Amino acid sequence: MEREIVSNAFHHANWGIPIAVYFWLVGSSAGSFVISSLGWVFGIKKFKPISFFASNLSIVQLLIVPVLLVFDLGQSTRATHLFPVITGFWHASAPLAWGTALVASYPVGMFIYSYLIYKHNEYWAKIFGLIAVIQACSTHWYTGITMALNPSRHPNHTAMAALLFLIGAFISGIGLLNIILKIRDYFVKEEDKVDPTMIVGLGRLMLVGLCLDIFLVFSEFIHMTYGTEEEFHVLELVTTVFRSPVMYLYIGCGLAIPLVILVSPYGKKTNGVLWASGLIAVGIFGMRLGWVGISQYSQTIF
Repeated sequence: MEREIVSNAFHHANWGIPIAVYFWLVGSSAGSFVISSLGWVFGIKKFKPISFFASNLSIVQLLIVPVLLVFDLGQSTRATHLFPVITGFWHASAPLAWGTALVASYPVGMFIYSYLIYKHNEYWAKIFGLIAVIQACSTHWYTGITMALNPSRHPNHTAMAALLFLIGAFISGIGLLNIILKIRDYFVKEEDKVDPTMIVGLGRLMLVGLCLDIFLVFSEFIHMTYGTEEEFHVLELVTTVFRSPVMYLYIGCGLAIPLVILVSPYGKKTNGVLWASGLIAVGIFGMRLGWVGISQYSQTIF
C-alpha cells in the first residue's frame, strides 16, 4: 500500500489515447524498419525492392511521435528537461532519460540509412542500418520497460512487458507495411508494383511473430490466473471493464482471426494476407490502448 501512496501523486494527468497512439506508432515504425534492414543489412536480396520504402515509412511514423509526446505534456517547454545538452542534467538510472536519447537519435540513424540506400552504397548502408536496427529495437524495448518499472501500476509491472511490446511492434509493423504497399500500388506504374509473392512472404514472417505473441499472452494469462490478488485483479479488469480493447480488439481481432487466416489456404493468397495484416495492425493498437487504460484505471482508483 505504501508504494502506491508514494508513487500515486494526486495531481497527475492521466495518459489517454495520444499515448496509446504513440506506443503503436513507435512499435510499427520499428517493425517496418526491421523489414527494411533484411535486404541491405542481413543480405536477403528479395527484400531489397521494398527496403527504401519501408525505411521511409518508418521515418514518417516516428516523426509523428514527438508531436504526441509534447501534446501530452501540456507545456512544450517541459520536453527540454530530458535533454542533458540543454539542462546539463543526466540521470542514467531513469528509463525516460535513455528513451529520450533513443527517440531523438533513432530518426537520425534512419535518415542516414535511407540516404545510403538511395545512393546504393551497400557497404555503409549495412553498417548504419545495423546501428539503426539496434536503435529501433532499443526504442521500443525502452517503451515496455518504462511501463513495467512502475510498481504503483501493477497491471504493467511485469517482466513480460518489453517482449510483448517488441513482438507486437514486429507484427504490426509488417501488417501496416503490407497495407501501405498495397495502397502504393494504385499510384505507381505496373513495373514498379510490389510482387504479390512479397506480401505473401511478409505474411509468413508475420505468422511466426503472431504465434510467439499468442504464446506470450497465454503465459501472461496463466500468470494472472494463478498469481497474487493484485494480478488476479488485473485479469478481472481485462475480462470486464477493458474487455473491448483487450479481449475483443487485441486477442480476438488482432491474434485469433489473423491466425486462422494465415494458417488456412487463404493465408497463401495476397488478399488473405492483407486482411490479416489490417486486423493485426488494428489489434495491436487495441493492446496498446488497453495497456494504457488499465494502468490508469488501477492507479487512479486504488
